[in-house]
Amino acid sequence: MKEYDRVELIKDRQEYSDAGVKKGDKGTILGENRLGYWLVYFDGENYQDTDGIWKTTEIDVGVKEEDLKVIKESD
Repeated sequence: MKEYDRVELIKDRQEYSDAGVKKGDKGTILGENRLGYWLVYFDGENYQDTDGIWKTTEIDVGVKEEDLKVIKESD
């Protein structure tokens, strides 16, 4: 695994569900492996709030390497 790889969460843990992600969610690794964890930005949806500002439901979570599966390697 490396930065910018597309990954899928393959295991549910309380710490992930507390953050709002679940098994099957997909995201992108941003950053380097730190103590066995990768920082993953899980896909969200972009939307325009009532004040006109664009926001996202994207969630970033530190995930154990063994709980991720690479679905597309970065170049």
